[in-house]
Amino acid sequence: MKRPDTPFPRHWLYYIALKIALLAGAVALVLKLYGMW
Repeated sequence: MKRPDTPFPRHWLYYIALKIALLAGAVALVLKLYGMW
């Protein structure tokens, strides 16, 4: 079986950046909550 082709590296980069941004936001929120608590 062949793995599916990904003809959109730009979308992939945007997806990775969005994932990192969301992860950073979640970590910042947790740190802020722990800092206040």
